[in-house]
Amino acid sequence: MKKQYRVFWALSLIGVSLIVSGCAEAIGEVTSMTAVKTDLSMPTLRDIKTVVGKTSVGFEWKPITDKRVEGIDVYRATPTGSREEKYIKIATIPNRFATHYVDTTVKPDTTYDYTFKTFGVLFGSAPGKIIRVKTPPAMPAVSFVKAYQPAPGVIKILWTPHNDPRVVDYIIQRRLNGGPWKYLATVKGRLTPEYIDESAAKGRRYEYRVIARSSDGAQALPSRPVSVTVE
Repeated sequence: MKKQYRVFWALSLIGVSLIVSGCAEAIGEVTSMTAVKTDLSMPTLRDIKTVVGKTSVGFEWKPITDKRVEGIDVYRATPTGSREEKYIKIATIPNRFATHYVDTTVKPDTTYDYTFKTFGVLFGSAPGKIIRVKTPPAMPAVSFVKAYQPAPGVIKILWTPHNDPRVVDYIIQRRLNGGPWKYLATVKGRLTPEYIDESAAKGRRYEYRVIARSSDGAQALPSRPVSVTVE
């Protein structure tokens, strides 16, 4: 049992959605917490344990024994200081035997409130206890970035490798004339310090930035942008 417990938390921290005897169904629309009739005798989840990572939050609770329960709805809100928080249903777990859920849609350095509701064929429980978590801050940015033109139509981007050993690759982004940032490439390997862009058009001004990424998918803060006008 202890071995299974450790496996669950290890998986939750690398962003794996784990549901025992079922899977979470993502719900994209805003759903009212009073959308179904409430039966106060329906059980709520108790003694919920959490593990919080930069890109995921894992939950574990005790098994539900009430046979009226068909599944569990997961709700989340981002606190704003208002008395009435707006909760969004982010998942439906269609199996009362499930005892784990991992939210992999969170952002670093952000506070979230969660609550869970059980549901049956006709009725749902009242919202359970509010669980507040805060994800850790993002990794610091790559410290140094340089871009220059070694040949016509060729831009070379150099940077200092990130010092966090968890980094596995770098995302290179580019924007044109102050427009939106767009994905350009992924460079694998923490110690790889360069990327060569041969797709830049002559006479245009480009900005580049580098974002380190760790093995669990967590992104560091973007580096400072560097600019080059293609000759």
